[in-house]
Amino acid sequence: MKSLEQERIFITVQGDNVRDEIQIRSGFEFCQTEISVIAAIRACQNSSRCQKLSRMTYLKSAALLLAFVLAGCTSLKTTRSTAPHVELTLQKVAFQLGETKIHAQSRQFGTGKLTMVNVHDDEQESVDAAVIILEKRGGRLVELTHSGKRRVVFPLDGNEYSFDPNRIFSKAGVRLTVRNETNRDAKVPENAHLAVDQFAAQFIRYFKLDQSPAFITLHNNGDGGLSIHTYEPGGDWAADTDELHVSSTIDPDEFYFVTDKRIYDHLKKRDANVILQDNSIKRDDGSLSVFAGRHGIRYINVEAQPEHFEEQIRMIEIAVEVMGDK
Repeated sequence: MKSLEQERIFITVQGDNVRDEIQIRSGFEFCQTEISVIAAIRACQNSSRCQKLSRMTYLKSAALLLAFVLAGCTSLKTTRSTAPHVELTLQKVAFQLGETKIHAQSRQFGTGKLTMVNVHDDEQESVDAAVIILEKRGGRLVELTHSGKRRVVFPLDGNEYSFDPNRIFSKAGVRLTVRNETNRDAKVPENAHLAVDQFAAQFIRYFKLDQSPAFITLHNNGDGGLSIHTYEPGGDWAADTDELHVSSTIDPDEFYFVTDKRIYDHLKKRDANVILQDNSIKRDDGSLSVFAGRHGIRYINVEAQPEHFEEQIRMIEIAVEVMGDK
């Protein structure tokens, strides 16, 4: 028996070629107060749906309703139902790119609103770390699941092309990242660029990243490769930097890259390795941070070595705290 406190009562009746449902809301109120069941029946009688029933059908339904309400009164003290709790919703999507399909998926954990994004399919440790946080806090995880490799490969007009999926969120970035895998020396035709432009636009639109007030991206790096020092004056990507803080205690491979000054200041106070992007975009590489900077989206990229799994979990948890449930 469902709790009358939480559910409506539906009774289906058949008579005079009319099939209908009688609905009485919050039947428990008739048990908790001294209002009679007859009042409930009269309430039904006055509804437009009940008026379609003949007198005989109405009397039958009234009897059923009386039995139902009385049964509910006796069980009200011991029965209480709750709606099922949705812990995870998985959605898989296929995007057409050239002559193949590129797959992505979205996992919604509970009711949290914050979005996390992973586009490099060879950086699974960052995804696994994020899942641990999302299972506790809730939120959405969007990821490309194309091949288990960094670059996406697609056939078009007898050739194979590839691109870095974190370099496709501007037209300039697409034209820098797409290359011909069949003949590395050959020029990439414009129709290949346009195919990737279209895929990037569909990805953004489908997952509504352009409508998101904030999101966190998830990445892994290698020891001795990309680090906080890459963004320092004289570093390879110094042009991306507005402000930078180097921690005195944290591994330089573990760092945040952000687009919002308040987030930067908060992470700096925690003595994290953190770079604030120059949102005037002197170097347009087509990354999601460039997209976020141009659209005024608060963005945090969490970078860590795959071997430092516990540290990345901690970093993602801090990022979520700083960002809030947006």
